[in-house]
Amino acid sequence: MPPFTLGHFSQVCCQLLNHYFGEIVGQVGAYLLRRGHRPLFDIPCATGLSIAEVKKALAVMIQHNLVKFEASERNNNIAEYSIIHHNVYCLLRYPKYLYMIKRIYGTSEEILLEILLNLGQASASNVIFQSANRLKEANDDSEFSDPSALHKSFLKLAQDNFIIRCPKLADNANIQKVPTLEVEEKEKFTVPHLEIGPIAKLLKENATQLGEHGDSEVIWRVNHERFDVELRNVILVNAAARRVDATAGELYHLILKLWRECSNPDSPTTNALSFNVIKDAVRKNEGSSPVLLEHFEQYLRVLYEDTSSLIIRVGDAGGGQFVLNYSTVFENLACATLDSIVLERFGSKALRLFRLTRIQKFMEQDQMQNIAMIPAKEAKMFTYKLLEHNFLQIKELKKGTSNFAPVKSFILFHVDLPQVARTALEASYKGLFNAMVRQMHDLTDNKRLLDKHARLETLLETLRGEGLPEDELAYLSDSMTAAEKSLVARIHSMNDHLTLGQTQADDTILILESYLKFSSMT
Repeated sequence: MPPFTLGHFSQVCCQLLNHYFGEIVGQVGAYLLRRGHRPLFDIPCATGLSIAEVKKALAVMIQHNLVKFEASERNNNIAEYSIIHHNVYCLLRYPKYLYMIKRIYGTSEEILLEILLNLGQASASNVIFQSANRLKEANDDSEFSDPSALHKSFLKLAQDNFIIRCPKLADNANIQKVPTLEVEEKEKFTVPHLEIGPIAKLLKENATQLGEHGDSEVIWRVNHERFDVELRNVILVNAAARRVDATAGELYHLILKLWRECSNPDSPTTNALSFNVIKDAVRKNEGSSPVLLEHFEQYLRVLYEDTSSLIIRVGDAGGGQFVLNYSTVFENLACATLDSIVLERFGSKALRLFRLTRIQKFMEQDQMQNIAMIPAKEAKMFTYKLLEHNFLQIKELKKGTSNFAPVKSFILFHVDLPQVARTALEASYKGLFNAMVRQMHDLTDNKRLLDKHARLETLLETLRGEGLPEDELAYLSDSMTAAEKSLVARIHSMNDHLTLGQTQADDTILILESYLKFSSMT
């Protein structure tokens, strides 16, 4: 299956499947990305793989919550498989998940999440057992062999909705050839009673497998939706910190936590918070800085009076009522992102025209060049460049309805923000895919050299620890030529830049996706 038959977003998903799970899973995933819901017997014919390979690939993707199945609409006895696109794309965000959990909670919770991400789905006891083994290998302290601390950490992750129960077989699943899966709303984040004693005993015996355990039928997975909300909040906190300062970012982070507790995260507007509630939360928060405690009212005033609309004041009761309008704030962030894209691609004069047209809604060509104070020739060139790349749209208005006199028409330029955002989103997916392909190409082509360098570095580190003289270490280091060392340094530098580029592209994608999501609700 040639990759050009897929859209840019699907190409990114296909590349991620190939990178993390191998070529066979990538082929099956690419077919499902192209064709949507397909039964099992269609996939081997289209991909050229054996039925056993297809079954194994589907099992791997189901285990990692990347594929779902349901009964066919045409025949209830046949299961059809489909890709969960968002979950596949979230493979790219796993490093962010781990960093976020480590920053919020600590190392133990990070290890639990890493084990769960590696397993895809697992019982709480299994995750705790494997995490304890990992910590035991990394550190010989006896406290790490006691799984009770990890159990508390697991409870924290479930309580804050970062992990969620997988659906189990429905009561009527035995009478259906294609089983249905369901989970009750009240059980989604409830951790059942765990038997910690047997786990601790196995750890003392240095066992590598947990075996049978009481909660083996209660399976957990990562809750991507909760992480999306947290990543979205990180963008908003960073925006507040850049707009004002780090203390304002600290206050905004605290307010976002209060909004999350009292509002639906998918609602375009949060519930109102009073001034007194926010002030009490700042006082009770142990991590509040002295500057924030002293100048709380001034920082809050700066945030709600700022034109970025990070906070909107909607009433005066209780010292003032404050809400967050997600659609407005992400529209402002999307506009800032699009302004940055136009500036980088077309220059400052094109940005002036783009921003002016967006603010004024509809403008004629003469108006644009006069108000923007750009020479007519340059204004026309930049206007039509923006039009060619879908950053500007045109609307034709006709004047006069006579059947005999010629009809005069006016051409107005305007910015259709959702359409421009979708264009930029597609370009971001394309750039992300290109960065991933280039990174994979560089690492694959130079794999032998990189492996040689890694082995040499490991050997030198080991010998240095054993106290080998520096002249002998230098002799061993010379087994790689200066040209090879220079090439390795260049590959590592390029790899770092490409990884950073992928992270920044993902941030842009998250902003544009959030804007499109909330703008469609209003």
